[in-house]
Amino acid sequence: MLTGGSMVGGYRIERELGAGGMGSVYLAAHPTLPRFDALKVLSRELSRDPDFRTRFTREADVAASLDHPQIVAVYNRGETDDGQLWIAMQFVDGTDADAALRAGTMTPARAVHIVTQVAKALDFAHSRTVVHRDIKPANFLLSGPAGPDERVLLGDFGIARALDDVGLTATGSVMATIAYAAPEVLSGMPFDGRADIYSLGCTLYRLLTGKTPYSGSNGPAATMMAHLQQPPPRVTDVVPSLPPALDRVIAVAMAKEPGQRFGSGSALAAAAAAALHDPSGLQNRMLMAPVPGPEVSSYPRADARAPAVSWPHSGPPPAQSTPAYGPSVGAGAAPRRRRRAVVIGAVAAVTVLVAATVTVVAWPSDEPAANQQAGSSSADVPTTVAGPPATDVPVRALRSILLNGSQIPGNTGENAVVLEQDGTELLNDSATIDNQQCLGAWAPAQQPVYSETQIAGVAVQSLRALYRKITQDSVIQAVVSFPDPNGAGISLQLQRRDWEACAGKTVTVTPAGEPPQQWTFGQPTNNVGAFVLEASSSAGDAVCQHGISTRGNVLIDIRQCRPPGTGDVGALITATANKVPREQ
Repeated sequence: MLTGGSMVGGYRIERELGAGGMGSVYLAAHPTLPRFDALKVLSRELSRDPDFRTRFTREADVAASLDHPQIVAVYNRGETDDGQLWIAMQFVDGTDADAALRAGTMTPARAVHIVTQVAKALDFAHSRTVVHRDIKPANFLLSGPAGPDERVLLGDFGIARALDDVGLTATGSVMATIAYAAPEVLSGMPFDGRADIYSLGCTLYRLLTGKTPYSGSNGPAATMMAHLQQPPPRVTDVVPSLPPALDRVIAVAMAKEPGQRFGSGSALAAAAAAALHDPSGLQNRMLMAPVPGPEVSSYPRADARAPAVSWPHSGPPPAQSTPAYGPSVGAGAAPRRRRRAVVIGAVAAVTVLVAATVTVVAWPSDEPAANQQAGSSSADVPTTVAGPPATDVPVRALRSILLNGSQIPGNTGENAVVLEQDGTELLNDSATIDNQQCLGAWAPAQQPVYSETQIAGVAVQSLRALYRKITQDSVIQAVVSFPDPNGAGISLQLQRRDWEACAGKTVTVTPAGEPPQQWTFGQPTNNVGAFVLEASSSAGDAVCQHGISTRGNVLIDIRQCRPPGTGDVGALITATANKVPREQ
């Protein structure tokens, strides 16, 4: 935490304005001009990550290019003497929409005014192929007296996307706050500016009712499923005095199918204003008709027989994010062939700027299997793939998915790992670690970790090299099946949340019959379709890599401990994934 009078990039710190998981925001005096700016100083953990530094630099530049009266201006960026990244932004002397709502000053007219101003910012950004990704009341900054002249600015462009950007990670990830996230974002599908429209509809509902569209009382998994499956809520169910026409506005804004939403933020705002002041004016076909828009590749249509819609030739569509392994948003990628996709995403709320990550792995129908590992038989690893991973893999098939010794890459010689334990129940190593929050980050197939979701079955094995400790040379592999693939995705994302919270932390592990050991977690990464977290021994003699991924309704959960520089849990997950049954 910086104190008053500290200097950062020529700025003099006056006081702290707020703090969160990503860092702190300070009021700072400009180096040469007679004004104050807002200086956001990112945490040391994020600032040390080389991938994030690269993304942050690019996204800060993108944010700085958005010159609009309703967008918080970005003035400068840099790093402190000890390497912490910072960004200087326009200081808005006032409050935000979430704080105003909590203070009891949010009227329907004020809510519609705020949404109208934010819509202008979104339309401007979308016209420049930029998607905000984190539309929520806390990002709407308010200045001046409440009323028609109240100034509204949209903040935090770019920083959320810098945390985990499609095209820069192996699996592709996006950022969103679960309470306001669109179905296609939560399910990990490619998305475009219409996801912001959905979030703006959720925000309007919140500002009108004081509640989020779907209650979070049953946890993030239930909220995610509600966004995916439940119909849009009615504002009149919460506030009966509101015009029923607002129910129809919310229904269109929060349509599950992107093509059925408003074509722009301004169209949403205009419909909301009309509903508030002249409800009868909404009784027309145009509002309820599907809005023309580009088909989101691989997004499951509500009616598979419905024809695809296309964007009018008179103007460009909102920015469409690229699928995994593609270029970044706005890069002008050529159209890709249609893919069948498997959702493995759902989100869990975290702090301030960012609340969750979501992942999708796309599976082309003609995708070949990975090359067989030396020593494996043709009966063990398929050479062709009939289709995407099955979404109904039965419990009885789980054991056959695990790797035998000959299928583990590089598992030869006197240090080869061999089967030591084989079971069909989750493990519980909570007594061996001092930080229970990091139990799942450290060990696979843990009962307390999977208790948050309903599982169908599990197969788990421990393999260890002869005369070596389990933390020195071993593989613990598990495959867990769920009643449906949504459950696998929810479990993966809940675990990702906990792993990210443990990044950079040191834990004490005490295996049975051994003295305590110190292990330090690195930063989680996406590695060949798997989410991976590495832990290094304080003795410097071993590194344990823990990775998770999903295929259909199966979650793959593997940890490999090896001497430094010799492990590759991503290869194990890939080999295991190739054994998951496929649709025929």
